Amino acid sequence: MKKHKKQQARQLRQRGWSVRSITKELGCSKSSVSRWVRDVALTEVQIAKLRNNQDRARAKAANHPNSPKQFWLCKRQAIERDAAAQIPANCSLKTLCIVGSALYWAEGYKAGVNMVNFSNSDPQMIKLMMRFFREVCGVSSSKFRGALHLHPHLDENKARKFWAQASGIPLKQFHKTQFAVSKVCKNKRDTLPLGTFRIVIADTSLRSKINGWIKGLGIWANKRAVGAAEAHLTYIQRVVGSNPTPPTIFV
Repeated sequence: MKKHKKQQARQLRQRGWSVRSITKELGCSKSSVSRWVRDVALTEVQIAKLRNNQDRARAKAANHPNSPKQFWLCKRQAIERDAAAQIPANCSLKTLCIVGSALYWAEGYKAGVNMVNFSNSDPQMIKLMMRFFREVCGVSSSKFRGALHLHPHLDENKARKFWAQASGIPLKQFHKTQFAVSKVCKNKRDTLPLGTFRIVIADTSLRSKINGWIKGLGIWANKRAVGAAEAHLTYIQRVVGSNPTPPTIFV
């Protein structure tokens, strides 16, 4: 009986069946089938087919509603939804000033004294910083310049149109595109298909003001200062809530 099963197993293996499929078909143990067919050579086509079937099986198992992957995906999504709901849909100029200053502190160009430069590859962050520069800093549309950093093999026109729409800066106010492969990408040429965009503003006074806001945020490293700042922010929000007119110092 076992000899007959072994012959069947070898025949099925020669036809390209997987060990798991043979085990299921013959009702034998996987270890026995593996031992019986280990010297049966498969063609490259059969090997590729087996790999594809394994990949599809893994994907099917991972996407099952009761799989650990789906369980943790749903859990993460629920946490993200709850966290997103904690952020108000609208923000005051005071809040936008704090957020914009913190982002510039983290991502902005801080060398020099008369240029404001902010670079990022996330269009949502660029949009938020444009709101900061327009609504809080009062920068006029004519003062904005855009600069694009792109890998040489990518579509320049597509990238320029994308960032012009995301930032609201007209193409005629863009600097010449800079083509280079960043060391940060580690030779992964398509990690940034639309490149990195830089907002450029030549304004010494604005640069000094942003530096001052950043220094103000630095005070929050002191725990007492954080508590005082939160209390002050609560007071400002209460005042602004009763008076729709925003604080003039941020206009």
